[in-house]
Amino acid sequence: MWSLRKALLTRILDAHERSVSYGRPAPWVREIIVKIDVRTFPEAFAPQGRQERGLLLAAAAELEAHGCVRVVRHARGQLTGEAKEIRVGPAEIARAYEVGETLGYEPLSSVLAHLEQHAIGLMSELQPEWMHTFLATLAGALRCADPSILGFSRARLKSERRALVPALTAAVALAREPEPAWERLTSERLFGDSKLLGRIRPLVVAILVRADPKWEGVPPEEAAELLEAYGVRRKPGLIRCAGAASLNIAEKVYALEDFVPAAHLPDSWSEAWVDALVATGIQRVTTIENEFPFLSYVEEAGGPSGLASRSEVAVYTGGFPTPRLVSSLAALAAASGAQFQHWGDADVGGLRIWWFLRSRLDRPLAILRTTAEWVAAESSAGGRPLTGVERQALARMRRQLLDIAGSDIQDAIAVIDALLKHGIKIEQERY
Repeated sequence: MWSLRKALLTRILDAHERSVSYGRPAPWVREIIVKIDVRTFPEAFAPQGRQERGLLLAAAAELEAHGCVRVVRHARGQLTGEAKEIRVGPAEIARAYEVGETLGYEPLSSVLAHLEQHAIGLMSELQPEWMHTFLATLAGALRCADPSILGFSRARLKSERRALVPALTAAVALAREPEPAWERLTSERLFGDSKLLGRIRPLVVAILVRADPKWEGVPPEEAAELLEAYGVRRKPGLIRCAGAASLNIAEKVYALEDFVPAAHLPDSWSEAWVDALVATGIQRVTTIENEFPFLSYVEEAGGPSGLASRSEVAVYTGGFPTPRLVSSLAALAAASGAQFQHWGDADVGGLRIWWFLRSRLDRPLAILRTTAEWVAAESSAGGRPLTGVERQALARMRRQLLDIAGSDIQDAIAVIDALLKHGIKIEQERY
């Protein structure tokens, strides 16, 4: 009987916490109703479910006796006098929570309050202004029982509440852009648990995508490796590239063109890599967002030797580039007269990666292949529709670019206009 009472109250209170009436004073738009029928409790209404049905009705009557629900009964037919539905309104809700807590139910209000206090506490730590703004907005939203800033429903907030606390802690720590470190080392430093950061990684990514303006509009599911951009490493850092140059490493010489179809260099070789490319008189650097377009680009060029014949090196960014790769590219830009171009997806993420690189390189970064003209030509073949959030992010990015000079800036604006006009996004693999 105890478990049935808890199950009934849990169903009622969960429905209330999902409803528009949650946290609102009387009168409510509608009461919370749980029907006692075959659709809601199929096992109790099955041919062999008479005993379970009797216990269910007894549990409903007991909850009514405790003043936490109202039972509406059938007024006619064979079921006259039997419970038809359970209702909870403003008069019963406080008592329903009181009884529910004695049975082990955790109210949403306690979850919201705990997370709000945690967000407020984190605001006192050293952090960028954008993270402070995010935490303040989050605290206010939680006070209003609105977790949508996290991309969560109230039910999901409750189910993931324990992981959200360390995820917020990690996001604030990473926002300070600490020195790059292995994921387990970072996790041990933050939590005294080397595996925790790995377990909550998707939540940390989701928070940073929504908090950090440089990722605005990027769907969290497309940013699985985003933490690499904050220096969190899960695998050895590599510079994946194709071209020709002679790298001097510990009194040995490595020919870049010997690595076919592409070299996977330790990022600890980055200084030697930059020096070698500068020595060749490199004229063009092509950064490419995704792996298979990178490999196809190298193949089309005739491999490393083909790229070398036109004084070009191709570099795979792996989505959002790591801090070490970005600093290496910036060093190459500063030390050479090479022109830079980028080939990425025609979507918010691709444009964000382009802008992230351009900002760090501090020089024009031409848009390659996924141009406005290409988007228009490919739109007839379809693509994935833009979400409302993506549309807003593209429009905001367009406004940010308007006051910046450069032909690559104008090309990026044209891509944004094409995406908004056709209402789709297209991955670079389409090319």
